[in-house]
Amino acid sequence: MRSTRFRHRATACVAAVFVAAAFVACGSSDEDQKLSFEVSGKANETKVTGPQSAETGLAEITLVNDGESEADLQLLRIEGDHSAEEVAEAFDSVTSGKPFPDWFFGGGGVGSTAGGQSATVTQTLEPGTYYAVNTEGPFDPKSAASFEVTGDPSDETVEGDATVTAGEYVFDSEEPLPAGENEIVFDNIGAQPHHLLASKLVGDATAEDALRFFKTEKGKPPLTEEGSQATAVIEGGEAQLVTLDLEPGRYAFYCFITDRQGGPPHAFKGMVSEIEVE
Repeated sequence: MRSTRFRHRATACVAAVFVAAAFVACGSSDEDQKLSFEVSGKANETKVTGPQSAETGLAEITLVNDGESEADLQLLRIEGDHSAEEVAEAFDSVTSGKPFPDWFFGGGGVGSTAGGQSATVTQTLEPGTYYAVNTEGPFDPKSAASFEVTGDPSDETVEGDATVTAGEYVFDSEEPLPAGENEIVFDNIGAQPHHLLASKLVGDATAEDALRFFKTEKGKPPLTEEGSQATAVIEGGEAQLVTLDLEPGRYAFYCFITDRQGGPPHAFKGMVSEIEVE
């Protein structure tokens, strides 16, 4: 298993481009809007279907993976009038490390979900045009769902069992994360887009070992792919409530998204942090 497999997990979550009233811990209120998206079809020929409109504010977003292979739901928020073909071209450009267009934003969504399973996140939707994409396969403009979010910008926030913050270029948690299945706030307090990839460290391996492995692809992998977790990409200043199912132990939390200005993935800039789960 080479580091490219971990990079594929990152790019599969976003392909290297890539949270109504108060929200209370461990759940959402009955007033939150609920949006459901379905991914169907074969691995490289999937289709995303979902609602055509939504309102600003907190939303429960569910991915129902009707296929046999892993799928995710990356939301792309678009400002201005741009066709699906333009969005797909921008997506491909960003995934190759080129600068983000100023109208193109990572809009959250649901991370990798096994075939036949479903997963839900809660996040705040801002006004704009959104495209819902399964990044486990190629971005075919005809296979992506689009919807309009209308209303005034919202300052609603999410709360959960614990919080993981992302910034430039580090992950942090004020205390060890709880083991098992828990609702965790993934809060991007930085200026750049980030996602969260979590893989358990092997033996006495450290985050520094993982960083070295990512850069060199030499030696035995210091982390395991089994049980790894992934979120979608969110922009700086945004947050979402995600469900993480983690065994006790030490984890490397890392990010393979690039700066909006383009360049290498954040992991190569040192964004590989050790987080304790107990």
